[in-house]
Amino acid sequence: MLPNAIQQKRILISPLNWGLGHVARCIPLINTFLENGNTVFAAVSAEQGDILRAYFPSIELVNHEGYPFVFHGKGNFSLDLARQFKRLKKRLLDEHEQTEQLVKELAIDVVISDQRYGFRSKQVSSIFLTHQLNLPVRWYEGWVQKMHEKLLRNFDEIWIPDTTDSSLAGDLSRNTKGFNCSYIGALSRFQLNPISVVKTIDTVIIASGPQVYAEQFIREQTKNSQDSVNMLVIAAPDVLKNFGELTIPVLSSSDWKRCDIEIGKAKKVISRCGYSTLMDLSILKIPFSLTPTPGQREQEYLYRFWASKL
Repeated sequence: MLPNAIQQKRILISPLNWGLGHVARCIPLINTFLENGNTVFAAVSAEQGDILRAYFPSIELVNHEGYPFVFHGKGNFSLDLARQFKRLKKRLLDEHEQTEQLVKELAIDVVISDQRYGFRSKQVSSIFLTHQLNLPVRWYEGWVQKMHEKLLRNFDEIWIPDTTDSSLAGDLSRNTKGFNCSYIGALSRFQLNPISVVKTIDTVIIASGPQVYAEQFIREQTKNSQDSVNMLVIAAPDVLKNFGELTIPVLSSSDWKRCDIEIGKAKKVISRCGYSTLMDLSILKIPFSLTPTPGQREQEYLYRFWASKL
């Protein structure tokens, strides 16, 4: 089943809360659902809800707790995960119960989970959105991949935001284990409106991801930069407040629609290589420079994969 095939249904969707890229890639999906006469309920945090409201003022929002996780900023995601595994497992189990209750209360027809393993229902069709069928784990972390596959098989179908030949995610999105998958193409909010053909900003630096890594990224990218009115830094408010010394123009990422306009004016984008950003770049078709988040093997793989195509 493809997104366009869902019509006149009541849809419950929820993006993972680890970085706002999950919210970003849900925006074009929600737009498709609404265009096809569906009623959409988004189970989100307050921050996620504010973003979705900017694009869809009348969308139905349901307050929903995120997955507890703290990034310690030392580039060791595996250790961070291991330390917090019990809390994550409990949240997954609680979330499954909460989703079943929401399906009953809201008379939901379809549940869509963006990388949330517990956001599923046995009562209705449940779809998992991910670009990672295959996790970039080390050989001794094979148990992580096995657990991932087991959890994926709890869903009726998997939607992969990539092309059928995995041109965007490479080996991460290749279906080698016989999952019930549909490749639905890139998902980017820049597909919704025309992209500016007038490029007035030389470089836009997008500092995304967890706060500690976003702050590191701004320091790295601006330490040798000269004062320039033709450069723009985009980052979350909590990140920008720690950079009062910056003389380069800045823009809060809390105003997503304004950011969309400014990014569309860029001659070049400098950013982390999160997958949602890569999907955006595939639509924007402007020059870019990418840097993987320290210790995140998914981004390290995507960096190498995209570099091999240039």
